[in-house]
Amino acid sequence: MDKLVPPPEGSSLPAFADIILPLAVPGLFTYALPEALVPRVVPGVRVVVPFGRGRKLYSGLVRRVHGERPLAREARDVLDVLDTSPLVTEHQLAFWERLAEHYLCTLGEVMLAAIPGMLVLSSGTRLVAAPQAAAAWTGDPRRDLLLEALERREELTLDEAGQLLGLRDPMPVVKQLLDAGALMLAEEIHERFTPRLERYVRLTEAAATEDALHGWFDRLARAPKQLHLLMRHVELSRCLSDDPREVKRDQLLRASDASAAELTRLCEKGVFEVYERPAGTPADDAPRRAGVSLSEAQQTALAQVRAGFVEKPTVLLHGVTASGKTELYMELIAEALERGEQVLYLLPEIALTTQVIGRLRARFGPSVAVFHSRLSQRERTELWLRMLREPQAHPVVVGARSALFLPFHRLGLVLVDEEHDPSYKQHDPAPRYHARDMAVVLAAGHGGRVLLGSATPSMESLFNARSGKYGFAQLTVRFGDAVLPLIERVDLTEARKRKRMQGNFSETLLDAMRRALARKEQTILFQNRRGYVPAWQCETCGWIPECEHCDVSLTYHKQDHDLRCHYCGRAYAPPTQCKACGSNRLRMLGFGTEKIEEELALLLPEARIARLDQDTTRGKHAFERILGRFGEGAVDILVGTQMVTKGLDFDQVTVVGILNADHLMRFPDLRAHERAFQIMAQVAGRSGRKRDPGRVLIQGRDIHHPVIGLVVAHDVDGMYERELPLRQAHGYPPFSRLVRLTLKHRYEDRVQATAQVLAAALRERLGERVLGPEPPLVARVRDKHLRDILLKLDRLAYRGEKAFLSGTLDRVFADPRHSPVQVVVDVDPV
Repeated sequence: MDKLVPPPEGSSLPAFADIILPLAVPGLFTYALPEALVPRVVPGVRVVVPFGRGRKLYSGLVRRVHGERPLAREARDVLDVLDTSPLVTEHQLAFWERLAEHYLCTLGEVMLAAIPGMLVLSSGTRLVAAPQAAAAWTGDPRRDLLLEALERREELTLDEAGQLLGLRDPMPVVKQLLDAGALMLAEEIHERFTPRLERYVRLTEAAATEDALHGWFDRLARAPKQLHLLMRHVELSRCLSDDPREVKRDQLLRASDASAAELTRLCEKGVFEVYERPAGTPADDAPRRAGVSLSEAQQTALAQVRAGFVEKPTVLLHGVTASGKTELYMELIAEALERGEQVLYLLPEIALTTQVIGRLRARFGPSVAVFHSRLSQRERTELWLRMLREPQAHPVVVGARSALFLPFHRLGLVLVDEEHDPSYKQHDPAPRYHARDMAVVLAAGHGGRVLLGSATPSMESLFNARSGKYGFAQLTVRFGDAVLPLIERVDLTEARKRKRMQGNFSETLLDAMRRALARKEQTILFQNRRGYVPAWQCETCGWIPECEHCDVSLTYHKQDHDLRCHYCGRAYAPPTQCKACGSNRLRMLGFGTEKIEEELALLLPEARIARLDQDTTRGKHAFERILGRFGEGAVDILVGTQMVTKGLDFDQVTVVGILNADHLMRFPDLRAHERAFQIMAQVAGRSGRKRDPGRVLIQGRDIHHPVIGLVVAHDVDGMYERELPLRQAHGYPPFSRLVRLTLKHRYEDRVQATAQVLAAALRERLGERVLGPEPPLVARVRDKHLRDILLKLDRLAYRGEKAFLSGTLDRVFADPRHSPVQVVVDVDPV
């Protein structure tokens, strides 16, 4: 930040503004305000400013207006003001500062993460003409000149637009065209969002009465397939009852075993009509659903939550899987809306918003909004501006972690579902924030309340609840008549000895899946490795192919027939012989989801199988499409990675298989056992949610491991009691705060030397609480060598020790010998 000096006493006050720039540069930058702009500049508006030697232009954000002149330099002028009112509220700016201070990042990095890309302009921003650009020609010479140039060229940078228009600052002209929809950002071309449409079938108005239906029953007597189709629709839609329901096209065809041609013929005859609607949205005329009657256990838990909020702003709800936590959430949402407050409902995965948004809109109407990073730039921008200008337009927002940055005006309640999930942590780029922790900070700034919900709470949250920092509520029985699933252990060593294995499946698991298929029930299989096999190996010398740019073995993907690095994404052709000894005896080691899918197709040819992992969900709607098919019963067995563990609710799932439990517990990480317990308990919870009972089979070699025993017993408290003393003995969270420093450089000796100097400087105060420097598990990524330093900061002296860390980093990396080394600071790593 620039050093400022107050003006001499009695002199006229020059106007200056401290600006946040959308760059990873520390501090604020002070600019002079021309007299004509002074009345228009207030905190939260965007202004156009030059920065750097090349005098590039940026849309910075005003943080403060004052009369203090910079001490060390002459302040440059603000060139223009882009907004007539603040784009970012004071609540948001204060939240940004708390987040930047806690995670040791810059306000510019927070700004880039927080504001939709369309609102952050710079000289390098690339512009393209929108499809409706022709309608924006108004006779304004500058705007029309820019549109004409974009007709001839595919895209222009903002810098090129300025040269074309003869303007030092073209941003106001560009902003007008962006607001009119005549221009788009080049990135937006690849992010256009078209909601996934679902097709429904309904009776035409002429065929909807009881008399008309009887007439059609008679006329279709000679077309039995069409008659059966019509009768199944009447049954599924309950069209003659007081509780009619919508019928999806695919659901109707499956239930009636009819072809699409039969449905088309009935549409041509005037019996049916097919209509479309975005997935997850209720019909425009759909009646609002009242809240369901809560069970006695739910009412008790709700009372505990309300009582907890009286004393604590944050409450942890420990509710077992399928206990009906979402219904409790909706009761609390209804109460918040009655008080005129806004509600934020956070979920760990984007795809889960589709399931939740349908339930919320059915009860609270179409004003429930959804916000996440897979929406287009324009959609994110429109929701941001609407919430800014019409605070009550969307009183409930459902979203992933980025929804924290929206402009809330009266945020009364934040719900953090599956609060234990590591997906709430942002890893790259900065700010590397944890949405669960920042939800508590955000709500506190508004005077609101936070409810953390999970069937397997994190150690930190349970510790905070038991130590009195958080309130606590429990919901320990499943909703309705459902009971917790029966969990069985399958010893793979014993099964192989007795030759009771087929591929990677025990006979016990295969038999359970066959029984489920016979009963038309569904199965979920969990294997936490994607790809076909994790590695190839030479049988002669043991050589394993590795990435040329990262120190990691390559994973074989059979579908694309390539070896792929899961760190940098590069693909390689599979080797035909060993590069070390020349042998052509290469074998495959291990198994991933792709191989499981292939084996199942051979072992259970009658089963309809789908795979849910990072490879099959790359498309914008791929996750929703796979889960939609599974939910409709078009898939019998779902094979997946951790994606299948997260909050999925399907009535027909009665069997869950965990294929390699050993791998989960042997990961070299302080949270390995906690994560293994959470993952296994969560995926087990997908079973038997409506049917009684569900069955879970855990395959492994070390099946008597204590963590597996706790999963079998559904014992969250036992896991807490086992893990907590170990954490305390070694000074790990929740008894300390961790900070991981990762140093990167192309040359290993440079990064090692800098890491040694930094670690020595940190030990001057922190002593043995500085661990490392050590090479991480993967010591080279994208041609850069890595070194990790792990710090354990005292919870009571946390602020002071973090200030020491910040000062030490500044001092060490100010040295030209160390400044070329990149350092990544990760506060509270997960």
